[in-house]
Amino acid sequence: KVTNTGTEETVTQEQLVLALRNILTSTGKFAQYCIPMLIEKLESDIPSARLAAMDVFIHCIDEYDARDMSSYLVQLWNLFSKQALCAENQEIEICALQSITALMQSIGKSIQNDETEISTKKFVDRAIRECGNFLKEFDLKLAWPAVKVLQAVGRANSTCSSLIWSNLIPSLIKQFNTLEQANHRRTILDMITYFLQPTAIRTIIKLPSNVSDELWILLSTHFESFPSHCLPLISNLLQLNSIPGQVLEDNLTKFILHANLNDELKIKLSTVLKILASSPTFDRICTNLLSNLINSWTGTKTTPSNETLECCIDLCHNSERCRERLERFFFPSQQFIRLLPNLFKYLSHLYILTNLFSPLFDLLLTSIVNDEYTKIFCSKCGSIADESCKTFVQNFYETNLFDDSIWQSDKQTNLLVMIYFIGNLKRKFFQHELELIFNKINEKIFNQSSNEMTDIYFYFYGNLINKLASKNEILEHARSIIKQCETSPDEKHIHLWTIIVKALILYRPSFIEQYIPTLILWMNEKTNIANLACQSLKSLTNFNEQTLLLSSDADCIIHPMVKQIMFMNILSQMKPLLINNELLPSQMNVLVDLLSNVPKSIIQDDIISLLPILIRALAPSNESAWPSALNSISDLIKSEPNSIVDHIDTLFPRLITLATYQKDMSIRITSLKCLKYLTNLPTHKIEPYRRNIIHLLKVCVGDHKRLVRKEAVETQMSWCLLNA
Repeated sequence: KVTNTGTEETVTQEQLVLALRNILTSTGKFAQYCIPMLIEKLESDIPSARLAAMDVFIHCIDEYDARDMSSYLVQLWNLFSKQALCAENQEIEICALQSITALMQSIGKSIQNDETEISTKKFVDRAIRECGNFLKEFDLKLAWPAVKVLQAVGRANSTCSSLIWSNLIPSLIKQFNTLEQANHRRTILDMITYFLQPTAIRTIIKLPSNVSDELWILLSTHFESFPSHCLPLISNLLQLNSIPGQVLEDNLTKFILHANLNDELKIKLSTVLKILASSPTFDRICTNLLSNLINSWTGTKTTPSNETLECCIDLCHNSERCRERLERFFFPSQQFIRLLPNLFKYLSHLYILTNLFSPLFDLLLTSIVNDEYTKIFCSKCGSIADESCKTFVQNFYETNLFDDSIWQSDKQTNLLVMIYFIGNLKRKFFQHELELIFNKINEKIFNQSSNEMTDIYFYFYGNLINKLASKNEILEHARSIIKQCETSPDEKHIHLWTIIVKALILYRPSFIEQYIPTLILWMNEKTNIANLACQSLKSLTNFNEQTLLLSSDADCIIHPMVKQIMFMNILSQMKPLLINNELLPSQMNVLVDLLSNVPKSIIQDDIISLLPILIRALAPSNESAWPSALNSISDLIKSEPNSIVDHIDTLFPRLITLATYQKDMSIRITSLKCLKYLTNLPTHKIEPYRRNIIHLLKVCVGDHKRLVRKEAVETQMSWCLLNA
């Protein structure tokens, strides 16, 4: 076509078809012309033509009245049902079923007259007469298309639904009871479930009482035999507000507590329980079920299974009485908070955001204690909070954290809740809120008394610094605090200094260059400050603090090269001490621990030069360094045995002694591994020790620990085969 501006535009076939359809369906006046044309297309052998005709008919129904096409109703029914029963593909089947529903809706909207074809009852009877016999056949190629046609009729309106249910379901139940084969019974249950699928119209009608009663009797009798097929049917009945009896509570309780639930059954059961929890109609059943489940472990004083706990949470799902149920069954005891960590792997983030924040956090502030369960719960809630929780988070910290009374000793547990919750908030959602919180607590950082909360509070402060370190003003605040700590280095200030420095170097490892000289200066002090500094270095190089707030789990910024950069900087700063052999025992222990915390690929070029330090760490006075030193030596002997040759005179006596060290099984095992790997050295180098080693191993193979005996036997075999 040519537009007003003179340019040409193409019109696609789809655009042309859509425009024509819009015209034909715009008014009922076109029915007398459109319907015959559609019938002609429906009788075509071309599938695309039949699809197009059904698509147009579906869009006609809003404008066409059944009276406008009364002479074509039976013909249309015959054509649509034929397409549905004999569909070449799924697309045609779906479109045919939608057309049947549209046809029945059109008839249902018109004034009923049983003397004409404009009669819902007559068409439902026709559908049952034509398709009902197929339901008695167990050829699924015949039965299921018929079921789908009848269900398409039933979902048209409430009258159709009632007629289909009243006529077909009792006969299916009777058929079920006469069958013997389990697979045939399953098919009948699936058919009934399909007929009772929830649709928009089902919210305003009820299942006939006689049909409902028969179905609940059927379910109560055969639930144990067919749980996978009964649960979806129960779901559909509940959504139709069909009231079950006491038997359902008993069946579900027994099923939850004693059945071995696979993933499919868990999903179906969860759906049933959530429907029960969501409707006030089933409040009594829901409450009784909760009581039964909780009594099952409180009465027997046993630990409930994860499946049972999951069901308890489902019964508190999306209900106006969710809070009441949680309070009644779980608070103020620790029951609920102890259950939640086990349930997080089952609960979706949306479920937690919807149901667990506002109803529970106020209760948490009055009921929880400082323990591992609290930390897991609060951390998880904080980590999944998103921008939909901004109002809640703002109210939470303004009401609690900004209240000066929270810092009183008797409210320290409340502070713990907030620290773990806020410390796990995501930067991308709560950057502004985290800045406000940092500025508030920055005023109080030096006011903390030395108690059990100080450590976690300092880590929370470090958590905020790390997350906000890209802001220059935050960085300046942090450096100012570091300088104040350096002017009065006592236990509290060195601990705070360590955590802030660690927060900064995790964000940008190059910062380590500024602070390691101060730490080494402290380490060389002749006072207790040296020990505190060594502990500080140990903390800085421990990258396994997943239980604390300075970790990727808490959304902290962790530089991917932090281990490499830190190790190289610390080693370069300590090299003068290594060369002069001036390391104090505490410094040596820290260095050995550092080696165990750094990936082997990073230290492989330096480990040989550090070997004398590792062997010194095996001295009797360095017991705390033995595990790390032995592991490093074991890796070195295994990969480069010749590097140890110059030190075997010192190493062998220590390994022999540690192989019988009674206080720690792991030290005995690692020492035996080292002795086994040493057999890879040239024979003439280790022959002088052979007799002594074999004598020692006779003692080790009689060790009271099985794993030690196993390692001792392998080591003994290696030494006995030395000359073979």
